[in-house]
Amino acid sequence: MKLTILNNFWIVFLAFIAPLQPLILIITLMVIFDTFVGRWYAKKKGELITSKITRKGITMKLMIYLSVIILVYLIDRNIVNEITKKYIWFDYLFTKFWTGLFVWIEYTSIDEKIRWIKGEGISEKIKRFIKSIKDTVFSFSEVKKQLKD
Repeated sequence: MKLTILNNFWIVFLAFIAPLQPLILIITLMVIFDTFVGRWYAKKKGELITSKITRKGITMKLMIYLSVIILVYLIDRNIVNEITKKYIWFDYLFTKFWTGLFVWIEYTSIDEKIRWIKGEGISEKIKRFIKSIKDTVFSFSEVKKQLKD
């Protein structure tokens, strides 16, 4: 009897948070990636790396992030979404905002560690890549302009 009630609870809970699956996956992947970059950084610094520390760190982050996302989703689904969907074209803005915040936190952490290790972070590499594309497009347009003349 108790097992059936517990199974029913988990089935209902999983059905309730089903719309969050892509957001949960994104957050989980970012936390895992940040953890591996953090381990790489600690190894480069000569710090002690243990599976216990890694497991504790990843578990605590995921518990906090996913608990907040589920709580925000509960608020968003029942209160905020009714207000915001009058002004925007998609549902659950509040939940997506918090997900974006957590992804940004993890991204900046990853970028920071890579910058400390390599001397250049992901953001600088992206900016340099975009600038090279702009320069290439500009060069092609100049060549095209000269060929017309």
